[in-house]
Amino acid sequence: MSQQAVSGKERSRVDFLTGTPWKKLLRFALPMFLGNLFQQLYNAVDTIIVGRGVSHVALAAVGLGAPPFRVIIALFMGVSTGASVLVSQYFGAKNEELLRRTLHSSLLLALIVGLALSAIGFALVPTILTALNAPEDVFPLAATYLRIIFSGLVWQLLYNMLSGFMRGLGNSRSPLLILIISSVTNAVLTWIFVYPMQLGVAGSAYGTIIAQCLSALIAIFSLNRSNPLTRIKYKELRLNLLTAKEILALGMPAAIQQGVMSLASMVVIGFISGYGTAALAGFATGDKVDILVYAPIMSVSAAITAYTGQNVGAGSMERVDLGLKHGLALSVVIDLITSIIILAFSASFLSIFTQDAETIEQAAIYLFIIIPSYLLMAIDQPLGAVMRGSGETVLPMISSLMTVVFVRIPLVLLFDRVFAGVEGIYYSAIAAQLFGCTFLLIVYRRGKWRKKALEKIESLYGGDV
Repeated sequence: MSQQAVSGKERSRVDFLTGTPWKKLLRFALPMFLGNLFQQLYNAVDTIIVGRGVSHVALAAVGLGAPPFRVIIALFMGVSTGASVLVSQYFGAKNEELLRRTLHSSLLLALIVGLALSAIGFALVPTILTALNAPEDVFPLAATYLRIIFSGLVWQLLYNMLSGFMRGLGNSRSPLLILIISSVTNAVLTWIFVYPMQLGVAGSAYGTIIAQCLSALIAIFSLNRSNPLTRIKYKELRLNLLTAKEILALGMPAAIQQGVMSLASMVVIGFISGYGTAALAGFATGDKVDILVYAPIMSVSAAITAYTGQNVGAGSMERVDLGLKHGLALSVVIDLITSIIILAFSASFLSIFTQDAETIEQAAIYLFIIIPSYLLMAIDQPLGAVMRGSGETVLPMISSLMTVVFVRIPLVLLFDRVFAGVEGIYYSAIAAQLFGCTFLLIVYRRGKWRKKALEKIESLYGGDV
């Protein structure tokens, strides 16, 4: 690979192989955090416009329709994690051939899987809403919303794969700029469809899928223009079976992890639905606010994954260890700051989404109970991130499966009876997170992930680093 191709002379790219780790992590994480916020605007804008301009029933429908869509996105984001890890490792190793093969194989994989999942999701909408215990007045509106969203799913999956490729190269700025454009487009179109055109929840869904299509097209254009190394060539657009196998080997554990977590969230929402439309709307509203705590943690963790992948590719394990120490400190500090802000100004944040007093009350209950759990997340997510960046995606998956299936769901059943109210469902999240954090600390110290990293270095350099 030529030095010009390696560097690309991209101002937007973060080189994790040199410099102070926390500064590089923060530089990479900040655009990702802003990008996560704009990603959430897709649903937040729907919530604000529908909640204030239609009805609280429509608000509950949008809130109920979001989690099933998140399950599909979570599954595919896991697969895109596999591609992103490979990209970061091959980029760190300066292997142009494998890098370009990964780009074209992952792009074609996104198209194939996206179309398949779109069709499956569309067909299963009634089954999904029945499983979620959707209230009778919410069911038809939520079904309309989901069918439209699923019809445009392929664009969202395509964008996620391409943005993951960019992040693997150390570029988190371009995905941010793309999300800003698409989020503004979504806001404008949703307002037009809901207010002047009076399309209700269908209008919010139409605005979302059009904006997602735009984001995917811009991502393709950006990759083609930014660097010859990432230029998409149709003659190279083929599904290399070996590369696809590597992507799936790395990505499927992450996909299962994300999917199970999202499915567990749907189960929890099913319990919340049992407490009525107000509780459901309150949860949907509070969920939009606590993203201000959740998003920075996930952004730092994504930075650690890219950082680890590049340094494993370069054969620098000492720098991997230093980066994790800096990343953990950064994650905890950011979590404490954002948690304090949310708790201090929760009423102001919640009033942005709705003026319904009962919904605000229910959302405040959710926030004040759930936010302490994010301190535990600020610890376990960086640990899982360094494992994924090293190529060890199975252990984080096992941790999540144990946490949500064998701990969270049973605790939901138990706490729901003990507290005899929706508060018990929220308390179960803290207890489950404590278990997950403890488990990841144990497996991190046992060091199996480090063995995986050393094996990758061996395969890239034959032991000569």
